[in-house]
Amino acid sequence: MSKKMMLLALAVVSAAAFALPAGAPAAELHLTNVTKFSGTFNGGTFTAQEEPTFECGGPNHAEGAVSAGGTTGTISLDYTSCRALGFFECHSGATAGTIKTASTFHFITINSKPGILLTPEHTTFTCAGIANTTTVTGNLIGTITSPKCGGSSSEMSISFNSNSGPTQEHKSYTGVSYNLTSQTVTPEGVGGTIKEAGLTSAATIKSTTVGTLDCT
Repeated sequence: MSKKMMLLALAVVSAAAFALPAGAPAAELHLTNVTKFSGTFNGGTFTAQEEPTFECGGPNHAEGAVSAGGTTGTISLDYTSCRALGFFECHSGATAGTIKTASTFHFITINSKPGILLTPEHTTFTCAGIANTTTVTGNLIGTITSPKCGGSSSEMSISFNSNSGPTQEHKSYTGVSYNLTSQTVTPEGVGGTIKEAGLTSAATIKSTTVGTLDCT
């Protein structure tokens, strides 16, 4: 039985990405006056096609930096209390129940709404009592629910929605489709089918300075 796990939950300022027609121009979103951010959040589910749902109950931690210019950055995520089927602990390292991953991100704006395209590193984990390993990769588009374009705050609320299934609510940007995938490999190194996956999670990240979302 393959095990898919909740991966990368929030990433810093996340995004509201709504489908954009192919070839349509996209405005860049700039986050000004913020260089670092962090946050703690609970909950999050990860589901792959034809697989059970997996959860990381937390506390989960996010920490990252915004690059010069405010359009891109990096984020690291530590998920704790991660379990498959509610009781098989999953881990990417030596600590039971903990999955760590890192991502780069690019702020985007679609239909005048703030968003982010998140690209996590390949993250491989195993679950107690299960010999197979699972690798999650791909891209993810989320939603910045607060502040709105032009708003200023030292906090940002972000969410990812998979519509309670393995497909993200928002998958398209400038005519290109983005999504997470997962693949299970047996102890003998035999790879399984790459399957589409979805993440549902929400959190608020904070900075020590007041930042502004510039969507123009």
